[in-house]
Amino acid sequence: MNQSILSRGKDVIEAVDIGLEILKTDRNQVSIEIVQHEKKGFLKLGTQPAIVKITKIESNEPLQNQKYAAPDENQTGRKLSLIHEMEQAINELNVEEIEMNERKNRDDDDLDKTEEEQTAGKVWVRDGILYGKPSAFQYPTITPGKNVKIYKNQEPVTETTFVTGSDRFEIKTEEETKETKWHITCDSHYLNVTLHVEPGMKKYYKVVDQDPDTHLVIESEEIIDIQNELEYKVILGELERLKVVHGFNHAEIMKAIHAEEQGDFIIASGSKPKEGKHGVYELLVNTSRTKGPQQRSDGTMDFREVQIIPTVNKGQVIAVIHPPIPGIPGVSVSNTPIPPEPTFPLIVQAGKGTALIDEGNKVVATETGRPMVEQRGLLAKFSIIPKLVHYSDVDITSGNIRFKGDVDILGNIEEGMVVEADGHINILQNANKAIVSSKSSIILQRNSIGSTLSAGKHNIFESEMINLLAIILEEFKKLLNSIHHLLLLPAFKMTDFQKKGLYPVIKLLLEQKFKTIIPPTKQLIEVCTKGSHVLGLEWMTIAEQLKLSLLSSITNEYHSMHRLEELAERMELLIEKHKNLNDDDCQISMMYAINSTIYSGGNVSIHGQGCYNSKIHAGGKLLVSGVLRGGEVYARKGVSIKESGSDGGAVTKIMVPANQKILIDLANEGTVIQIGKVKYTFQEPQKNITAFLDEKGKLRF
Repeated sequence: MNQSILSRGKDVIEAVDIGLEILKTDRNQVSIEIVQHEKKGFLKLGTQPAIVKITKIESNEPLQNQKYAAPDENQTGRKLSLIHEMEQAINELNVEEIEMNERKNRDDDDLDKTEEEQTAGKVWVRDGILYGKPSAFQYPTITPGKNVKIYKNQEPVTETTFVTGSDRFEIKTEEETKETKWHITCDSHYLNVTLHVEPGMKKYYKVVDQDPDTHLVIESEEIIDIQNELEYKVILGELERLKVVHGFNHAEIMKAIHAEEQGDFIIASGSKPKEGKHGVYELLVNTSRTKGPQQRSDGTMDFREVQIIPTVNKGQVIAVIHPPIPGIPGVSVSNTPIPPEPTFPLIVQAGKGTALIDEGNKVVATETGRPMVEQRGLLAKFSIIPKLVHYSDVDITSGNIRFKGDVDILGNIEEGMVVEADGHINILQNANKAIVSSKSSIILQRNSIGSTLSAGKHNIFESEMINLLAIILEEFKKLLNSIHHLLLLPAFKMTDFQKKGLYPVIKLLLEQKFKTIIPPTKQLIEVCTKGSHVLGLEWMTIAEQLKLSLLSSITNEYHSMHRLEELAERMELLIEKHKNLNDDDCQISMMYAINSTIYSGGNVSIHGQGCYNSKIHAGGKLLVSGVLRGGEVYARKGVSIKESGSDGGAVTKIMVPANQKILIDLANEGTVIQIGKVKYTFQEPQKNITAFLDEKGKLRF
């Protein structure tokens, strides 16, 4: 008759190994039936062991030589069933639940079991004593853990052993004692005396109580009793030996004596020397511009005087050079003086348009222009930057204009032409379907018609890429969490994703759950292509990697969790890098805009008739003194508009962050405002609008 037993373990493999040990046989001489798979509960609640039934075969022929029935012939049907299971699992996936980590698995079956049933065939630890109850089908086992010694019938146990009920077990732990260590050191100038303390301790181990289980690793917890044996008089004796006679810090000495953790304590301090000052320059002229339209005496704005760029005349003194000031010595803990760091004069270079006079103590302009100072350490270079003045239209005759300083255009910028400058751009007439880019400010005395204007350290393409990337990243993180969740499901575990990649899973998720991530991804790639002549390699790289991850029709290296997680981290770093660039001093000002794209790292001001069907992004405030009809505008520091929308209901979208306000004197039908993620559409005209979010995130007027 064949012999059978039920064996338990934390998983199927362990249950089989224990059963084979009891039967004193190997896998070739038994048949194995899985009665119950292991089940892991939430926070270890409701955990169930694996149970297998092992039957010893009384046969001379090993099982591996016996003939088995042919496998299922319908393998193709099984594969189709797996695919169907995968699709069904994705369709039923709740992304929001995954995001909130609300997975919970409870099993109350054990509540009805009696204590006898719960402990039969198990071993447990209470108050340092080992208890065990073998059952008819299960002998519990134990293994010594770290810093634990187990004796079975007075013999040491070094590996896993059975608990039969008739054996006598004893558990012992180790003890360790460490003396207090300390030493005193002085820095090179004898300015600070540092006491380093490592308190002594008595360390011992307490056996950890464990609940009944079929197998236990007997563990212990470390208990440390701090014993700081350092004495005040011993410290004073060492200080005397080191000839420390000044600046004692008795409070720190007391802290060191009572310290329970290793640390450094400054127990005596001297006086630091008072450092002097190196040579410096004193500017006598303004090198910063005054921005914004100037107000006339009658209260109106003069758009011909839109900003004041500082200039100097020939012979004018730009700066005075001051000599260095020496420092004052300090005193050490041994009562010896500590000399201060030496001071040095400023080295002055007279660049283009400047000269040094009065024995090099004054900088004078030799040309008329804009003063500029560049300083690196103790080297200061003064120069006069000329302004480029273009006296006619920028057209095919003049060619495009690119200049490192300020630019004045006294005519129009015609269709297809480009004007770029590191300084201010002042345009006396119109920009007609042109591209104007400045790292500072753009002042358009008249109108922008179908043009692209960009002011700031970012260009307009980078700004749009940052906004799109932030939208993509939010959905991309949810996509990664969903993939992690799906790979734990049985239907997905049966697929070899290590060899084939995650492409099938990503494709199904994009089709069923994450369709919204595709449009901004395609838009980002399109913007990157258009702006390739001004965008850096980092933007080109991120666009290509997003294309491979989300838009590829075949599997590739980016269809793996490692690559996807790397890409998410790279997106976060790129957003963080570019959002910290400060463009607050930049601005764009004009009278009128139609069908234009306008980007400014700072403010945008439209003072004339208004703005029609244009796209505006302002890193500062947006001011529209006339009407805003059609198009889309965003301002990081708030919006002020006289009139928005139209009687015909043309959609006009106005957006600000959650902590800003939207002010509209008259909001017509078709006006859509968005503060943070909260939107509101005006169905009829309303006056004197001040829109903001309250503390609960609700829209208020």
